[in-house]
Amino acid sequence: MTEPLLSVVVLAWDNLPLTRRFVESVRAHTDVDYELVIVDNGSAPEAAEFARNAADHAVLNDRNLGFAVGMNQGLAAARGEWIAFCNNDTVLPVGWAATLVATGSAHPQAAIVVPAITAARNADTVRSVPGAEVTVLPPFSAPPPAVLYLMRRSEILALGGWGEEFAVASGEDVDLCFKVWVNDRDIVFDERVLVDHVGHATAERLPDSEALWARNRQRFLDAWSGPGDPPRLASCAPDRFARNRETARAVAGWMERYFSARDRARARTAVPGARSSSRRLLGRIRRSLRRT
Repeated sequence: MTEPLLSVVVLAWDNLPLTRRFVESVRAHTDVDYELVIVDNGSAPEAAEFARNAADHAVLNDRNLGFAVGMNQGLAAARGEWIAFCNNDTVLPVGWAATLVATGSAHPQAAIVVPAITAARNADTVRSVPGAEVTVLPPFSAPPPAVLYLMRRSEILALGGWGEEFAVASGEDVDLCFKVWVNDRDIVFDERVLVDHVGHATAERLPDSEALWARNRQRFLDAWSGPGDPPRLASCAPDRFARNRETARAVAGWMERYFSARDRARARTAVPGARSSSRRLLGRIRRSLRRT
């Protein structure tokens, strides 16, 4: 068998109606040679059996191993030159694949291509209708959520895959974006493709999602403000890598100060000016990033 151009990798944990709807959109709307890899993270028998039968290649876990581990399992099973890492609470539109692959091919520095989505906490890539622009997101800005990340298989492997230190879910997408930016690579936003996204369909099923998010946030801040280095791509000159690593370290420090101020403000909502203080710090962070 020849290798497909594209591997669509999706992680599922129950939510069978959403997974079924996602698979139907993949089968109906993917307009390049592709394979569908479903990683089932310990779903109930009916959902796990659907994954087994619906996928071109299924990975069936007996328990929930988390987002990063599951996506790395899908990466290991994938054969395509390009990989679309997808959430199962999405519906892919007609022509999505050819458009995003063409965008990635047209931007030699692109490590990640993301579409517009209908819902997300970070509104930068949220749209209600498709747009007309293809833009490069500013480095070390708010990373786009990992609703759909299109990457070359060689690129994600060189970056070390998804960070499995981030337990269950959250934080691994921000970490991956920083690995891209520190290597002088781009994240390209193609708003011509609009993906329908439910949002938080899996996270809402976690009994301690807020605590998990807080722990993963701290893992990210500790890693990126500390002395360690992520993988360096051969295409990134050592001096550029060192400069970008210092920028990433500074941004992580600014982020920690922002979150600390925001958390204090939330704990003191009755104190006048607490929220405005947090907003002022966020404004200073953004202005500093523009000067970097």
